[in-house]
Amino acid sequence: MIFEPDGQDTGRDCMRKAVILCVVFSCAAVLTACAGNGGKNRVGKSYLLYSCAGHPSAYADTYLWVPVCINTTGDAGAMPENVLLLEIGETDAPETMLPFDPKLPIQYSPDGKSALITEYNHTDQVKRLYQVNEPKGCMEETRWWKLQKETGQLEIWDALENQSIFEGPVSLDETGNLVNEKYYDRLLWEGLCQLWDYTEETTIRTWVDSSRTKDPMREYESQEAFLSEAGFENTVPMYQHYDRYHNLRLELYMDESAEQLCGLVYCYYFNSNREKCVDRYGFTIDDVGERDWEEDTVFSLKSVYGTDGADAVEDFEETVEYTEAGNPDFNKSQGLMEHRRDEDGALELAPVSVLELDYVYRDDGTLYCRDYTHNPSIFGTTLCSLESYYDERGRVVYESGYITHGQLEYFYIYEDEGEKPEYLLTVDYGGGYAIPTMERYR
Repeated sequence: MIFEPDGQDTGRDCMRKAVILCVVFSCAAVLTACAGNGGKNRVGKSYLLYSCAGHPSAYADTYLWVPVCINTTGDAGAMPENVLLLEIGETDAPETMLPFDPKLPIQYSPDGKSALITEYNHTDQVKRLYQVNEPKGCMEETRWWKLQKETGQLEIWDALENQSIFEGPVSLDETGNLVNEKYYDRLLWEGLCQLWDYTEETTIRTWVDSSRTKDPMREYESQEAFLSEAGFENTVPMYQHYDRYHNLRLELYMDESAEQLCGLVYCYYFNSNREKCVDRYGFTIDDVGERDWEEDTVFSLKSVYGTDGADAVEDFEETVEYTEAGNPDFNKSQGLMEHRRDEDGALELAPVSVLELDYVYRDDGTLYCRDYTHNPSIFGTTLCSLESYYDERGRVVYESGYITHGQLEYFYIYEDEGEKPEYLLTVDYGGGYAIPTMERYR
């Protein structure tokens, strides 16, 4: 059994609506650092790159630009075209510098490490997404989209994967704007990988079911060695899951008669040299549990724990916004909750969000994904954010959620065309291993 999403489906992305803590560097210190060795022995030219460290959509007048120094041994023309640099002039004021024309529409990611620049001409709309490459001290173009307004053709390109995220006709309104812009913006932004000096794992870290051994942590030199010891040598996997780039994300092997399983999960990322890396994690399962299937919860304004949080706040209220097609677009519950003032520690009531649910639909009206967030002060930190993805039949196929020590992934496994999943595989990434739980739905 293989699950592979269509070209429009996607994987994970970072938690939205984050609170950004900004560090402001002294401009004088930055200019001194750019000179190199305290201003001595300066080689080549120096540049300042500014990365947004705030979120203008939430704090329109308070976002800050953090300067990063870049030294080169040549001129700016020697740098790759997808790198944004800004030369430092003797009379330039650093706080006024931007790595692109400030008149262009600019959109920032919540963590301040990505910037989207939008350009228009008579026939096209072009968006370029830049990400901070901290080890290299630069900002690089990693994705772009081009919308031809006369033909309605859109292409969204991932420069790291070197393939299209989407390519095809889209619906435009009478002004030439996308009818379903929320969906295509989601495709462009989600699943961004931080460019960093990663070191790819050469072995397969494996979690062996605790019923087999007192030491569940193993390492294998190859997939063949792992499968052989697990008893699944030369066996065809019973399930495979691929991401939107056709990268294999999960392989699952099962001996149904003994209810024993083993599997591998694959985690992909790009280092600061834009090279694709993958870490493999193995696991074995000796016991399959059971659980009930709950239907029609996707639009419920209840937490993942089945409660709405109304008893934790005062003046509790719920609001629901709908799309033009009549589907829920954004659900929110809120109220008043006591907190202590920073200035004197006195208790006072302040408005808080209790639950938020944001929905994204494909052009045909089928649900593509749901973003869930809850107030960790009310429900706890586990699964305070959860991203759920659905196939074109409306079935949930994959979820990724927050847990304090790492990440939780949920893979829903269906038997052919069934409406209810047969199994749920939960993978808990903790301590450098993938710890699994397998359950069969009643």
